[in-house]
Amino acid sequence: MFRKLLIVGVALGCLGLAGFGVLAWRPAIAPVAPPAAGSFAAELIAKGEALAGGGYCAECHTTKGGRQFAGGFAFVTPFGTLYSTNITPDPETGIGSWSEAAFQRALRAGVARDGRQLFPVFPYDHFTKLTEADIRALYAYFMTRPPVKAVDRPNTAPFPLDVRALQALWKAIYFKPGPYQPDPKRDAEWNRGAYLAEGLAACGACHTARTALGAE
Repeated sequence: MFRKLLIVGVALGCLGLAGFGVLAWRPAIAPVAPPAAGSFAAELIAKGEALAGGGYCAECHTTKGGRQFAGGFAFVTPFGTLYSTNITPDPETGIGSWSEAAFQRALRAGVARDGRQLFPVFPYDHFTKLTEADIRALYAYFMTRPPVKAVDRPNTAPFPLDVRALQALWKAIYFKPGPYQPDPKRDAEWNRGAYLAEGLAACGACHTARTALGAE
């Protein structure tokens, strides 16, 4: 009897692990050659610059005294210290090898180009609300910044909190993907403000209390 229960328990455990693997796995998106700056329209870059300013990208992706967007800014959390990444178009240490599709997936789904789950200290739960047009403009802006070689600093989250695959469980509980849906009861100006506050500026990330698992 004990042997049968053990076999059933092992089988259920294996099924659970397999199910978790399916939930957590995301394919890598093939790297690309860094796009030429001249391949982006000037007005698209300008729009991306304005959006990046509204989204405080430099504030989170630039450490004190460091190069702009080269990462290294420390976020001290109850789960350890997490460091922002290099989002300059350097192909080796930044996002120069990221296609627009990879960039969009990171913002919309919280998944890196290589398929790793991103920690929600990067507020993809807000950026998921961005329109494709705004993401395209941001991509154009970042891909035309000066590339900086700066290797990402390792995070200090303890095991098992450092296991990126576990972020899939966090997402299953808290993450609601999808672009901003305008409130038909409000006018265009109100909806524009809500889009900026809830999406691009991620105001709730700093102005909302957190649960024990780090969700707003």
